[in-house]
Amino acid sequence: MGKMLAMMAILLLAGCQAKPGSTLVSQRFVLIPNPSNVNKNIPEGALALDTKTGQLCYTVGGPFTSESPAMDLCADLFQRHS
Repeated sequence: MGKMLAMMAILLLAGCQAKPGSTLVSQRFVLIPNPSNVNKNIPEGALALDTKTGQLCYTVGGPFTSESPAMDLCADLFQRHS
């Protein structure tokens, strides 16, 4: 237990070493791991969450989109909201 607390303290302190003016990098589009929860026809890797707008989007187009909820392509969201 003591080792775990020490490791957590080191990680916490290491995370505070950002230099002033440095930029944080984040991933804007996060893949939805199991898109069949939205629609069983959406293939894995074809649905993502845009963390900037909070919208779901398709990473690729295809015939599955005609039977699935209407959503934008992630590339279109990126162009409109970048």
